[in-house]
Amino acid sequence: MDAPQAHSPGTDSDRILIFGSGPALGWGVLSHDLALPGALARALSARSGRGVDVDLAASPATSLGTAPRELTALRLCRFDAIVITLGARDALNLTSVRVWRRELTALLRLLEQESSRTTHIFMLGNQPIRSIPVFDSLLGSVGARHAAALDRVTAEVCQTLPRTTFIAMTAAARGEPGRFRSATDYRNWAELLADSMAAPLDAGHLAPGDASPAPEAAPQDVRGLEEARQRAVDGLGILDTDPEERFTRIVALAQRSFGTRWAAFTVTDHDRQWDKANVGTLPQEIPRSCSFSDVTIRDPGPLVVADARTDPLFRANPLVIGEPYIRFYAGFPVESASGERIGALCVFDPMPRPSGEIDLVLLRELALAVQGELRRGALVG
Repeated sequence: MDAPQAHSPGTDSDRILIFGSGPALGWGVLSHDLALPGALARALSARSGRGVDVDLAASPATSLGTAPRELTALRLCRFDAIVITLGARDALNLTSVRVWRRELTALLRLLEQESSRTTHIFMLGNQPIRSIPVFDSLLGSVGARHAAALDRVTAEVCQTLPRTTFIAMTAAARGEPGRFRSATDYRNWAELLADSMAAPLDAGHLAPGDASPAPEAAPQDVRGLEEARQRAVDGLGILDTDPEERFTRIVALAQRSFGTRWAAFTVTDHDRQWDKANVGTLPQEIPRSCSFSDVTIRDPGPLVVADARTDPLFRANPLVIGEPYIRFYAGFPVESASGERIGALCVFDPMPRPSGEIDLVLLRELALAVQGELRRGALVG
């Protein structure tokens, strides 16, 4: 009944996509936090100590035949890992092994092509067919045997691809009396997934200085990303609207929690920064050219400026050398439902402070709270 996403607290967060049908759907529980997204976020955080953001794209109608079209509508390059759960529908429809091999190979190659070179892909095997009550029958036994055959092919195909791993669903679906699935089932499957996912995700978080510089995006790619980002901003329908208590409440909490003079939820428009909510005596709109938040949205993690007067990027900024004389700034990007960074939740002050004293976990949680309100507003709209 809630938004198709989950997260666990922490910094340097991993971004995960769960795609498909079957176990991804969350049958038997009312919240994705109790289903596979929430269970997986917690299981991965317990192993890594990092935060985890899980997005879900799932439908009962999704099959191997529909998956390529559905996946190409997503921005796959923004995920550190993609979990695919497909097969039950194809097993019960007795999709031929030959067709399964051909279409699965094409799908997984598409995933490796469309995702980042550092994205890991995990193909989850079939759930126990006879654990689905309506198929706990002779027909289910036929489907289960065919599911096992498809899983063998899936494992073989995954072995030929450098960034794809097959994970057999060896964790039993225990269920509870009168229920198809329970939170325990999703927790067991999440632990199984996390055991295989933890090491590849850890490898993507190299120690400082170990990572190679990321290649600069081509100008046409930058233009395309900015156009998509601006479409997401426009699609929210919040620019130049009246203040709303749901956002002001979060911003005020940020200002109190960090003890700063100012706090804001900013939206980066074409050539301006516009504040949907702010606390303190601030203009609601400033040029984008001097916006700290415009720098924040260039990367997925936090931006902390301990002393803007000594920071090479900001020391000549008009907001630093003139009113309101910003010295300290900390911001975390706020994303649209489709993943574009549309603005930031930020706190700032005329006095510098050590960056090591900033609770980045709390800053991220507050930014995620703003994102949650944006999603709820979109659903209501």
